[in-house]
Amino acid sequence: MKEIFSNITEVIDEINDNREAVLNMSRSIVRKCSIAIKSIHREEYEEFNEKINTIKNDLNQIRELINNHPGYLYKYLKTPEQEYAEARVLHSIIKNSEIPTHTELNIDPLHYALGCADVVGELRRHILDNIRDSDIGRIDELLEKMDEIYSHLFAMDYPSGLTQDLRHKTDVARKLVEKTRGDISLSIQMNNLSDLLSKKSE
Repeated sequence: MKEIFSNITEVIDEINDNREAVLNMSRSIVRKCSIAIKSIHREEYEEFNEKINTIKNDLNQIRELINNHPGYLYKYLKTPEQEYAEARVLHSIIKNSEIPTHTELNIDPLHYALGCADVVGELRRHILDNIRDSDIGRIDELLEKMDEIYSHLFAMDYPSGLTQDLRHKTDVARKLVEKTRGDISLSIQMNNLSDLLSKKSE
């Protein structure tokens, strides 16, 4: 029995070491994704590309570690892949370029969907940050994209045991779409009123 449990301990020690390495790399990827997303809002696309290239390499490394013991470690891939998907999809929408698929990004389809759910919140942020300076047509396009993402998420009617927290994120996305639509309408009304008052004062 001593030898049996000695072998078991050796395997678990290795799994634990890999787990610690994966968690450290995951936190690093999440931080880099956050910086990449902020660079999108600031229109600093060169910095975005630099971060994304680094994140790609980090994800490849983390997958190698996870593949050593996927049954124990695969769950730790969720957050970094989700954040990576969010950054890539948001960038594509803001730049009006083709949105990459989960296969093109080489990430889990559920992690991709979870990342898309978070894109809705970032699009709201982008709209509110630029609502005074952007043309209404562009704002409406981004709102439509928010609504489109929500509609696709809502159609994914699977048990929560399978999709994890996707249903909750979908509910949040719906509220954000509705709130953003109201904010845009209010902003348009205020701009129209401001224009009217300006004309009367001339």
